[in-house]
Amino acid sequence: MDSKIGLIIQLAGVSLITLLTLFLRRSINVVALKHWTNSWLFLSFALFCLRLAFSYEQYSVQLFSIYFLTEYIFGFLLVAGCRSLTGNVEMRIRQELFIFPFILVAFGLPFLGDDLNLIFNVHSLILAGFFAIAFIALWRVKLGTFGWKVMLIALALLTIDFVQYFAIFTARQYWAFDFDYLQYTAVVDLTLQILLGFGMVIVLLEQVLTDAKIANEKLKAAHQKLEELAHVDPLTTALNRHAFHGYLKRQGADGDSVSGCLGFFDIDNLKTINDVHGHAVGDIVIRAVVRAIREVVRGEDLVFRWGGDEFFVIMIGFDAATANERMKRMELLLSAVKIESLGYPIKVGVSHAFEDFASLADLESTIKAADEGMYRQKQLRKGRIQANHLLLEDRSAPVGVLVGR
Repeated sequence: MDSKIGLIIQLAGVSLITLLTLFLRRSINVVALKHWTNSWLFLSFALFCLRLAFSYEQYSVQLFSIYFLTEYIFGFLLVAGCRSLTGNVEMRIRQELFIFPFILVAFGLPFLGDDLNLIFNVHSLILAGFFAIAFIALWRVKLGTFGWKVMLIALALLTIDFVQYFAIFTARQYWAFDFDYLQYTAVVDLTLQILLGFGMVIVLLEQVLTDAKIANEKLKAAHQKLEELAHVDPLTTALNRHAFHGYLKRQGADGDSVSGCLGFFDIDNLKTINDVHGHAVGDIVIRAVVRAIREVVRGEDLVFRWGGDEFFVIMIGFDAATANERMKRMELLLSAVKIESLGYPIKVGVSHAFEDFASLADLESTIKAADEGMYRQKQLRKGRIQANHLLLEDRSAPVGVLVGR
């Protein structure tokens, strides 16, 4: 195969890779892609200059210099792209300065000999060094993906390919021999470059998929957080009414086979506590009541805040009589609630009532029945408290007054 035809084929193939990376840049915002796209652009221009050098020998020195320089920039940007995969960061200015020695080499090489074959060995060794450094930089990224492995294979083969060019073209300067396969070097180079470009595209797509997965997980976590905030009372961390209706909706038809009991709670004299001690103390009391309820119910039972000082708990597979027995411990827990701002504990009373339900479809009516039962208990508790106060007043009154009554 004529070397000029092989070069044209290589230029066409590299140009297609360049166009592909240019199209990818429109939708993928990755620093490595920017470096790699520019590297393929420089390589395309390098091959174009080499083709011109073969046709216009009077300008060969200048065109060879541009060819060498743009190929070194290709190698430099290739390494930069591999390094940027670690943190998706741009090159620093001091890193960009490493290209300057290669500028001097690029413009000095053509003056070492009139024939490209006489200086191509040095050029091949430099390119092999770029491919080797790119291989090491990519290896350190440790992506472990398919595209990463393809790129490593391509970079390793390109390193070996250009090292053997260095050996062959150096040997040709001292011994007169020729290798027929050298006429196919452009096709071999193109094949390895296509493999490298294919690996780059796969790596970039894998990066996009990974980023999309991470973004999706963050979005899912944020959604769950919002869902939690929408269903949880911020003061007590108990579930709210919205959560209750969502619970009924999720159960659906399966709720017909679910039975248990429902308990309704109301804090006694919370308004008085707020008026006397302030709403901050009232909030502490509300949280203490929820903690006490959680202490006496099971871990799987659902505690809901129905209103300001009203709560209810759903206990699946439990009966009202047994649940009522557990509430004695709750009263003990609330007999002395510590309030740091007051400096002394206060007793918190909670009225409650439990009702059994045969299915989740009966929950709303069960809540109403438990609410009514709780209200009756509250009235009884108030009546007992008032009777005790009257009895204490009677005992402290003069004898004549007692007789008068």
